[in-house]
Amino acid sequence: MNMLLFIELVAVLIMAGGLGGIFYDVLKNKKNIDSKTIQLTAVVFVLPLLLVLGLEGKIGRETIGTLFGIIFGYVLSGTWKQ
Repeated sequence: MNMLLFIELVAVLIMAGGLGGIFYDVLKNKKNIDSKTIQLTAVVFVLPLLLVLGLEGKIGRETIGTLFGIIFGYVLSGTWKQ
């Protein structure tokens, strides 16, 4: 199996597992979608998508680095709030 294809399949499985986890948390535990859920969605969906697009050569290294920085800044911005 091609290593590139394997990495892309793992990224898709991460996205599918994240979606299942979010649905389980919202439906089964009767939780609302809050800021932590939105941050989890950003990590689970956008980061693997950027990985796949970068591996396919659809977006450049500079763009990937910028988007990773933006996403990590957003996710970590609310870490120390009580």
